[in-house]
Amino acid sequence: MKTRVQLLIAPKPKAALRGFSLVELLVALAISMVIVTGAAYVYLSTSQTQRALFEKAFATETAHYALDVLGRDLENAGFYPSIRVAGSAAVATVTIETYTNPVTTGTIPAAYNAPVFGCNAQTYKPAPDASPVGCAAHTGTVDADTLVLNSYSNDSYGLNIGNRADCLRQDSANDQVNSSRKNVTNVALTPARPLFVSNRYSLLPTTMKVEGKDISTFSLACNGNGVSTASNAYSPMVVGIDQLRFYYLVRASDTAASRFQRADAVAATDWPNVVSVRFCLMARSMQSAKLQGATSYTIKDCDGVDKSFADGVERRIFTQVFAMKNHNQLLNVP
Repeated sequence: MKTRVQLLIAPKPKAALRGFSLVELLVALAISMVIVTGAAYVYLSTSQTQRALFEKAFATETAHYALDVLGRDLENAGFYPSIRVAGSAAVATVTIETYTNPVTTGTIPAAYNAPVFGCNAQTYKPAPDASPVGCAAHTGTVDADTLVLNSYSNDSYGLNIGNRADCLRQDSANDQVNSSRKNVTNVALTPARPLFVSNRYSLLPTTMKVEGKDISTFSLACNGNGVSTASNAYSPMVVGIDQLRFYYLVRASDTAASRFQRADAVAATDWPNVVSVRFCLMARSMQSAKLQGATSYTIKDCDGVDKSFADGVERRIFTQVFAMKNHNQLLNVP
């Protein structure tokens, strides 16, 4: 006969099955809140730091891009291509000319007399809307000079490759001044004579919407001659520039010292003698870039004047000098 043995396990006391006490629960919640608060603080601090770094980088990149755009065009100013004139295929005749004003009759724009021209604290108007062609007062509170850069192109590569396009990628063949120069059969083909290209740079008031907020600033803007009817309207290219200055170095005589000077100090006959241009601009961020402390600060602007700001927006002054590479060509120096 088999005997069944059953083991009985005594139940645990009720005290061993109890949960957290109220005090323990409150301590746990307090610790959790400290951890969550710390994590939130770290996240917010990191987010603010990233935004500040982004805003600072935005101002720097804006300035470098604007200077690159201006510098590339300035280095091309005064260019006039060597062209082959009519002749046999065996004996190619090449003629070398220098920069000249493309307008020879009627009202001749003074801005076309040289590869570079400037307006001191004014804008340049190529169209005689209500005033003569030339420098005129800005509309609104624009703190900027205007730079006019002129060159010639003889290519037939199109707007994406050649240099016949103006600063807005418009075909310079559209300008009436090139009506006798372009190829009458097909504008896209090599023109009969080099095409005149003129770009004008200044600042334009601009309103940007960032994270639902309207931000008033200025943009580097351009007016090109690649249109059939001249217009005084400028189109924005680079946003976030609050001040723009141009200083011109005129090749002086042996007895005179060369120095950079504003456009109003350059004599009308000295524009062909400009050998380099110094650019100065004030670039800004779109939003505040201050991490802590007071948001007010003072910097010296392009004129060396102290300017105070209290919005926390990052503002920096950038300067760069570019030489006119085609100046020797203007002087007929081999």
